[in-house]
Amino acid sequence: MVAAANRLFWMENEFVGKGVVRKYSDSIIDNDLYLLSNHPLSAFKGNSFKWNSWIFDDGTSYEGLTLEDIPHGKGTIVMGNVSAAGLTRYGLYDRYEGELHAGFAHGLGLFFSSVKGELYLGEFNFGKEQGCGIKIKLDKFFELIRNGFSYKKAWMLSKNYVAKSTKIGTFSNNDLHANLAESSNLSINGICSTMELKGLLCELKNILVRTRMFTFKPNSKIHSKFVNNSYTFINMQHPILYSFNTGFLAPGPLGQCFSCPNDVILMKEMNKVSLNNQYENISYNLNY
Repeated sequence: MVAAANRLFWMENEFVGKGVVRKYSDSIIDNDLYLLSNHPLSAFKGNSFKWNSWIFDDGTSYEGLTLEDIPHGKGTIVMGNVSAAGLTRYGLYDRYEGELHAGFAHGLGLFFSSVKGELYLGEFNFGKEQGCGIKIKLDKFFELIRNGFSYKKAWMLSKNYVAKSTKIGTFSNNDLHANLAESSNLSINGICSTMELKGLLCELKNILVRTRMFTFKPNSKIHSKFVNNSYTFINMQHPILYSFNTGFLAPGPLGQCFSCPNDVILMKEMNKVSLNNQYENISYNLNY
């Protein structure tokens, strides 16, 4: 058997991929070692995701997952005086929730601009609204609220306008490229269809739920308990400290030290979870 250091494949090539192999030398630099990087764009990631909560000098805030101190995975961005994540900024507090890649809004997400009153749900390509999506115009709705109408009354008066001004289809560079194709097929010549949009919105709903799990990080600079004393629900995200009357949610023996609230619906749900757990334990474990 030929030794690894004497293989002709390595010895006859001075450069192999991105790794370097020195010719006429028994010492070989493995190609894969070059790729062992923690950067989000690297082929092999050597670091785990972290949950971070940042606020920048311009007022922009970020809460979500990071990789090597770069927003990556899922997160929420609220813009300040400068644009972020490759997105087009229309004003203060423009908000993005969804998937991120190497600091850019990339994948499925939601973008809301309070200044324009627009809500976009769909695909993003490095900050651009590109792909299948839906853009809802809500400026009239917010205008009526500012004029003193209730939410319900404002919606009843503006829903026809919202329905007519809504854009659905394939977007390219933040603009509608083609209207929605009425077909049962998933895609027609690259044009978004009804079936594809339904699947996209279903998947986006799941992504938004997961993204919002990484908001309100305890002891963060954004939601400081010394600044926002009224935000008692922030403590619900703390891994050790439990808010008043929630100690029963703690795992292990600690949770058994607290009684459940006297709520019929809550007890019914907890009993359902317990029965499901017992069923799984019986089904997948053998009794010896």
